[in-house]
Amino acid sequence: MPDGLDDFRVLLADPDLEVAVSDLDGVLRVFDSALWDRLGTELGLGSGAVFEAILRNPLLEDVTRGRTTHAQWRESNVAELIRRGAEPEAAHHAVSTWAAERGHLDPDVLAALVDAQSRDVDVFVFTNGTDRVRQEIAELRASEQQQPTAGPTAGRDAGLRELLDVQGDHVLNSAELGAIKPDQEAFEAGHRRIQQVLGRTIPRRAVAFLDDSANHVRAAEEFGWRAVRLTRA
Repeated sequence: MPDGLDDFRVLLADPDLEVAVSDLDGVLRVFDSALWDRLGTELGLGSGAVFEAILRNPLLEDVTRGRTTHAQWRESNVAELIRRGAEPEAAHHAVSTWAAERGHLDPDVLAALVDAQSRDVDVFVFTNGTDRVRQEIAELRASEQQQPTAGPTAGRDAGLRELLDVQGDHVLNSAELGAIKPDQEAFEAGHRRIQQVLGRTIPRRAVAFLDDSANHVRAAEEFGWRAVRLTRA
């Protein structure tokens, strides 16, 4: 179980809590970290090169602020890999492979959120995302629902559909809000959206937030949410 999740569960059990907010990538959704090195090896660029080219691309901030598109970011990523020495066809293939990866839900985080929801805590997902987030969530939901539900994940289907409903309003996406974590404007916009969706005033201290970024957790606490950092070995 990731470190910090027990502390988050304690917050979720507080009778004064009304809303649970979870980060998406690295928290509720996790990826195969070996993919980066695998792609770098295939391109002959070495370990970490593809990660740097994509996730340290200066265009990423504009994408997550809704100023440009995921498609334009992908084109920029291909150009950067070519600049670093990759063959054009191989660069296109690497970016397509990365972009097609949808990751999977962390069963422990999902269970904590589903349990909170069963006790009438409203659950939201808050991501520094792109214009593709809702499409990705729809694909993730579809892939998860195709998996067997026997064992520890049995009975969670309804919770998964509710938590990650692509048609719903419980996804707080920075590309739609126009501000990114850890900016205070992002938390202000996210809190406003939560109140709009729920149709009532929510005290800031009635919100529990889970994120894997120390900066995001500090910013959430400054805003007035109660926040916990999730870490993985």
